[in-house]
Amino acid sequence: MQAQAELLSSGIIDLLEADPRPSFIVATTPLPATIVYTNPALGAHPVLPDVITAPRENNQDLWEWITSPPPAAPLSGGSPGLLTFCYQNIFWTRSIIQQQMVVVGANAQPPSSEPPRKIRHNVAHHPAVPATPVICPPRRIVPVDETVDVVTTPVPRLSSQTNLASLAPPDRPASDYRANSTPAVLAAKPDEEPSVAIASPDVAQSLKRSVTDPGWILPDIMPEQRPFLEVIHSVDWSSTPLGPMKDWPARLEQTFNQILADSRPIVIYWGPSFSTIYNEAFSKLCGSRHPALLGSPVEDTWRDAGGQLKEAMHSISVNQRGLVEDEWRFFVEREADIEGGPNWLEETYLKWSIVPIVEDNKCLGFMHPVLETTSMRLWERRMKMLIDLGEALATARDVKSYWEKTIQQFAAVEPSYDVPLVILYSVVDDTEVMVTNPPLDGPAKICHLEGALGVPAEHPIAPDVLSLQTGDEALSPIFREALTAPHPLLLQTKDGTLPESLLEGLQWRGFDDPCRAAVVCPIRPTKAEDAMGLLLLGLNPRRPYDNDYRQYISLLSQKLTTSLASIVLLEEEARRGRNAAEQAAYDQAMLKEKLAVQTREATESIQMFEAVAEFVPVGMCFGDVQGNITFANDAWYKITGYPGTVPVESQGFLSCVSEEDRPAITDAYEKLKTANNVEFEFRVKRQSNFSITPPLTRNSPSFEKAGLDFAPMDEMKNHHIVATAKAERASDGTILRILTCLTDVTAHKQAAEEAVRRAQQAENLKRMAEFATVGMYDMDLEGRLLGANNVFYEMCGLEKVVDPEDVVIKPWETCVDPEDSRLLNQKLQKMVLEDKVQNVEIRLKTEWTAEDGAGNKVAYPRWVQATLMPVKSTEGVIQSFTGCLSDVSFQKWQLEREKMRKEEAIESKRQQENFIDMTSHEMRNPLSAIVHCADAITATIARVQEIFGESPATGVAGSLSTLPPVTTANGWSESTRSEVRELLHTGIDSAETIVGCAQHQKRIVDDILTMSKLDSKLLAITPITVNPVQMVKEALKMFEVEARRVDITLEMAVDKSYQDLGITYLDFDPSRLKQVLINLLTNALKFTKTGPTRKVSVTIRASLTTPTEATSSVQFIPRSQESYDDYDQPALRGRGPPVFLMFEVKDTGQGLTEAEKKSLFQRFVQASSRTHVKYGGSGLGLFISRRLTELQNGAIGVASKPGEGSTFAFYIEAYMPSEAAIREVESTVIAAKNATITGLGKTLSKEDKGADAHLVRNGSTSPASSRPSPTVISPISETSTSLSSPPQISGIMVVEDNLINQHITRRGLVNMGFTVDVANHGVECLEKLQRTDRYIHDHDPKCNGEGNQNGQPPALFPLSVILMDIEMPIQDGLTCTRNIRELERQGKITGGRLPIIAVSANARTEQKKEAREAGCDDVLVKPYRMPELLEKMRTVMATIAAQEAASPTTTSA
Repeated sequence: MQAQAELLSSGIIDLLEADPRPSFIVATTPLPATIVYTNPALGAHPVLPDVITAPRENNQDLWEWITSPPPAAPLSGGSPGLLTFCYQNIFWTRSIIQQQMVVVGANAQPPSSEPPRKIRHNVAHHPAVPATPVICPPRRIVPVDETVDVVTTPVPRLSSQTNLASLAPPDRPASDYRANSTPAVLAAKPDEEPSVAIASPDVAQSLKRSVTDPGWILPDIMPEQRPFLEVIHSVDWSSTPLGPMKDWPARLEQTFNQILADSRPIVIYWGPSFSTIYNEAFSKLCGSRHPALLGSPVEDTWRDAGGQLKEAMHSISVNQRGLVEDEWRFFVEREADIEGGPNWLEETYLKWSIVPIVEDNKCLGFMHPVLETTSMRLWERRMKMLIDLGEALATARDVKSYWEKTIQQFAAVEPSYDVPLVILYSVVDDTEVMVTNPPLDGPAKICHLEGALGVPAEHPIAPDVLSLQTGDEALSPIFREALTAPHPLLLQTKDGTLPESLLEGLQWRGFDDPCRAAVVCPIRPTKAEDAMGLLLLGLNPRRPYDNDYRQYISLLSQKLTTSLASIVLLEEEARRGRNAAEQAAYDQAMLKEKLAVQTREATESIQMFEAVAEFVPVGMCFGDVQGNITFANDAWYKITGYPGTVPVESQGFLSCVSEEDRPAITDAYEKLKTANNVEFEFRVKRQSNFSITPPLTRNSPSFEKAGLDFAPMDEMKNHHIVATAKAERASDGTILRILTCLTDVTAHKQAAEEAVRRAQQAENLKRMAEFATVGMYDMDLEGRLLGANNVFYEMCGLEKVVDPEDVVIKPWETCVDPEDSRLLNQKLQKMVLEDKVQNVEIRLKTEWTAEDGAGNKVAYPRWVQATLMPVKSTEGVIQSFTGCLSDVSFQKWQLEREKMRKEEAIESKRQQENFIDMTSHEMRNPLSAIVHCADAITATIARVQEIFGESPATGVAGSLSTLPPVTTANGWSESTRSEVRELLHTGIDSAETIVGCAQHQKRIVDDILTMSKLDSKLLAITPITVNPVQMVKEALKMFEVEARRVDITLEMAVDKSYQDLGITYLDFDPSRLKQVLINLLTNALKFTKTGPTRKVSVTIRASLTTPTEATSSVQFIPRSQESYDDYDQPALRGRGPPVFLMFEVKDTGQGLTEAEKKSLFQRFVQASSRTHVKYGGSGLGLFISRRLTELQNGAIGVASKPGEGSTFAFYIEAYMPSEAAIREVESTVIAAKNATITGLGKTLSKEDKGADAHLVRNGSTSPASSRPSPTVISPISETSTSLSSPPQISGIMVVEDNLINQHITRRGLVNMGFTVDVANHGVECLEKLQRTDRYIHDHDPKCNGEGNQNGQPPALFPLSVILMDIEMPIQDGLTCTRNIRELERQGKITGGRLPIIAVSANARTEQKKEAREAGCDDVLVKPYRMPELLEKMRTVMATIAAQEAASPTTTSA
């Protein structure tokens, strides 16, 4: 487990944190395998966390692959085991670390499937016989025994520090070997025997060094990396600060091997000069400066940001934490396009992070992964330009405005890096040249300049007019070629297609660099049409013309083309409309003229009639009785769709009629036998091979004005025809022929059906609006209601009106909450400006009510989601708006309710954790004192026994066993008597301390048990007959020792009101009353012991009426509802009139502020955040006191002012006891007095007690030198045998705010022979640290007059170790520890690392971890024994000494 922790604390975590690939670490030992780390990329993935955390039986294949042993060397003819695995369409890779952990990564694309190249070692090549390739087995990092001189292996096995050149065969360069290496795995199994001996001393030494290496997996160098590796080996590293590659540190070579196999650009900065080493991916960012940058300092690698990077790495080396920077831009120097030309800069965007390479708490270098975001950033910039251009061109209404807006939009582009040069020409036909010079080859086109950017006036590159057929000036040849090109035409200076002479004198935009290339985009409305414009666009001089740039130019060309096509189509549609109107007017005039002529000549001949019939939009035909049609005009053919010609025999046109209507036509003609005229309707089927021309009524203006949008006639399935047949009879009544006229009424039918459909739809919409669950409305821009459904009126609380036009109703002004009116008005303005639908949540003045699950009525402000949709007139002007109101009150109420529940749950959990921590701290601190005092009492008594000539009891501390024995008491010297007295004082002092701590521990436990009973509703009030005055005296007796220790005067007073009632005994629960009184006295002593005036008094009062604030000096806390609703007390029912007992506890402490008084009497809450740190406590005492007094039908209150002390008072209901109960109590008291044991001898004189009290108050212990020649065991002589030559412990500093623990710890350490100094808090510790022999002063103390009375420098305390408490006032232990470690880094502390042991009652694992992270070397949890403390100090000092011996070059800083 320790090895795994060391691995996790190494640079692997920092590397994976910055890796964009999802990765995780699995600990394979102990079984079962467990995931111990996941990187942020895995946590952000939407699928992978569920894959790896699913039950093992669901992804058994994946876990079997993860936990499978590493692939061994392949057998003959076999293939090596793969370190990749495909699972759920994801390719996983794994890396095994020291056979204990596996690093697994997920890859979006499978790794290269190319098999490892085959190489041959130690085989002579013969020209005639080809070498048989063998597969190079995987390399392993194998720990080597120091005593072994020869290592056998099938191929060279490299450690992390092996020089690759030394392992290459004589006939093969080292770079070739590295290029053909295969993936590495971890150490081979012990039973694997190598087969080839390597006796090279360099190799053996390199392999020996791998014993201390962490066992990194060497990277897989792909074959295509060989050229880069050859460059690496060609660098003269000896001339750089890094030195030759064979002398590189192991950590450098490991890290370099890692980045070589990484596809991301990564650079390493190593050593104090930050020398640069990078992989092949990063070399592409170096441009023409590769490989010159290898081995150069960071300032040369990053010319613009070198200083910034250096400062960042200096700051990272202090806290050893990685750094992730935002995106920034820089320019890569590229080689010139043409030989001899200047290099050019390439615009590049990068995001990067810096990971420190730390070893032995020392930063050796930095890893700098880089992510290029150029494509994404350029794509965003260019897409924004295209979007803005499209929005601008959408407002153009003709071609002229199109050119103007195009050039205006190009000019408005910011930044203008991608448009450094713009020249826009419109293209028209050259009619004069077309007429006069038709033989010329060039296109007869003229170009007019519409605008240019970056071109000065009168510049030759952009004349106002260009003739493409006759002229060769400026861009004419290029434009002629572009007119016929299907795609944008690329021009470059390097191939001469873009003449450099035309570029002189231009005012370049963007980077102010001349363009190296440009494109000419022909602008065609459609592919079939000629170009109407030509756009010459200069390309970004700091970007190559790659695929992304081509796609951008293609999209730009499409945007310009589609926008121009829309405008051309719009103009063409308008022109066609004008032509159609003129043609219709002309046709109508001609028709009238022809009709007049035909009317006059109708009787002249049948030919004239037929001619007129051809112009009538009515189908006309003549037929006989047998159904044969002898004549039909064109309209008849068009209406019926009959494909043949006359004559039509036997009603052959019926084939064009719908089958359902054929019988109707037959019946109609049968009726003509008896009737002169017959009218009938039928439907004509659309013929696929015949185009039907719609009748004139299809274009009726009345239909267009009505807004009826009919489908085209050609798309209609059936046409509706109205027919009229008239029979022409002979004189005898027989039918000669039949005239039939057909009229196409399809448009009329469609209009009628559309009108009915719309009427039905309007009715349905109206019905839906009335029954909708959302409010629907229609308003004008002034906010006047034009119409609404019932739900809208109900939501707004308005009375529905029949016609809103008759009454002015403005719901937004009268029904919306004033706080939301401003937001609503802003949305209305935004709707008008942007012409878009808006949504807003507002509150109405009406109230939303509902019932919860318990049947309780819930009232909440009505929240609605309002939709605002603009309504335009026929002119396109917004004249009103409509929308709906959705009631979201329930969701809002639920959201607020859930938010409150969440906050309550979080607060409850926080209070619970605080309670546990405080309880643990308060229970362990006294126990530590109890243990130490008990040890001191045992040792003291043993020493007294020795003085009286008795053997000490078994188990007595060995520190006293070596003192000189005294055989008799008659020969005592004065020093011996003094020692006896001091020992007795020590025993009494320790015993009193034990009693005080035990009482405190009991109070904590009582509070916890009482709180548990209160929460479980199990606490019952049990009244008995008690003397209240005697009970108060007993409570005060419990605090006499503690009060005497801190010089507090305890007083008790019985008020006259109590005496006037003649009370001796009363019935109440003394245990609960005493518990409240003890809590108040505990607080009073705790907050009074540090004041100048130390006095605590208790006053008893009695009354037959309920005490109020008018009759008391305190303000009572209102009774909580829980006291009424929790449970009843049966023992208090059925008693007589109550007597109200009132108790006041008054102290002269620091007092309370108004804010602190408000937080009293709450669960787990103290007066302020510093109360717990300074005085301790759980925050339960006053809360329990309040609940106990309320359970006895009483109340509690407080009166306090800062600096004047506090008064806590409470009262309860008591009851007069019966005469029998009084007699029973009195007899019990008399018996108790008779049984009291008297005549207890005093152990100490008054003078001794006074001296002991002074000793305890000052918290000091007489030094060892003041005792009569004490003999103690040297701390070094008792060192554990497990430590060889442990360092001497000369002086110990105890940092403890608890005076009891401070005094006891110091006394125990002094008794063991140590020199001890104490500090009460962190600030005092730092001050005393400057007076020790470990602190380095910036000046000589003699120069500032410092020193003793003899002028000599003050004696320095010989500091060896610091015992640091955690919870302390002013400055806690963790902050003090961090400050000491910072002094070490600044070189202020000499003698190496200063051992610091955290001694605290905080026992949770998280708290121990926090102490170690702050800089503590170890943690000792209270309570503890002195031998445990001694062993802990020796272990820590020995460990630190061993670490410093292992790394002698590490300085104290």
